[in-house]
Amino acid sequence: MKDQYDKGKVSKIVLGIFLVCAVFYLVILYGLNQRVKIVDVSGCEIADETTMQYKIEKIEYKRNYIKISGYAYQQGISVDTADTVLLAHDPTTDIYYELPTENVKKTKLSKNADDGFNYDYAEFQSVVRSQKIPGGCRACIWYRGNGENVLIPTEEVLYY
Repeated sequence: MKDQYDKGKVSKIVLGIFLVCAVFYLVILYGLNQRVKIVDVSGCEIADETTMQYKIEKIEYKRNYIKISGYAYQQGISVDTADTVLLAHDPTTDIYYELPTENVKKTKLSKNADDGFNYDYAEFQSVVRSQKIPGGCRACIWYRGNGENVLIPTEEVLYY
């Protein structure tokens, strides 16, 4: 005679295993999204205001996080590949930290420029834990769209 499985116990075990796996997955995903790496920008061209349009639009400090948003694009060239990364430059050590950056699609830049070029993917945002970077770093933009390799220093200082 076969023993019957207790459906209540089995469902609780399956649910428990699922929850443990889901929490483990979310912890790994969070860790990957909060990676801050040191990068070498020695081969980059330094941008000036005549070649690039850029702006750090907003820096918000909430709890232990810094949220930075802005845009960068070359006037008169459509953004075909969105590859813009936000950097934090520590001037005391001359180290550049790559922050987790998301390219954001917004049509307002294309509409405001009204020159027939597409700047929809020129915007970006980054959310990073403030403990991941030293205080007093300057925000920089690393523009790699359309095959370019341009470093854009800004005057924005990241305090927390």
